[in-house]
Amino acid sequence: MLARARKNYTAAGSPSNISFVQGKITSIPMNSGIVDCVISNCVINLVPSSEKFSVFAEMARILKPGGRIALSDILARKPFPEGLRKSIAAYVGCIAGCSPKEDYEQYLVQNGFQGISSLPAFSGHVC
Repeated sequence: MLARARKNYTAAGSPSNISFVQGKITSIPMNSGIVDCVISNCVINLVPSSEKFSVFAEMARILKPGGRIALSDILARKPFPEGLRKSIAAYVGCIAGCSPKEDYEQYLVQNGFQGISSLPAFSGHVC
């Protein structure tokens, strides 16, 4: 993913306000309060449930005051059967590890995020 991002960065003229950091999402190797925006596209669902709070704590830590986050994740509307939670195919599809919507909102609130808005991408019954 970093190689692809760097290729796109170069193709965009190497903007000076973009940098790349490789690390774990639960322990980001960056100073506190230096990021304007955190963007995540279904990566949080790959983090074990026991570590998800740390993901939101890290986002809050690295953001500048007034910074924002833009997250795209699949959220569960009801508990999943154990078989689905243990399915490798569902895991790599970002489904097995999805959080209930209420838990996700709690992670945000408990880490000081405000002005939270949630937009459903579609009205189907996936989760």
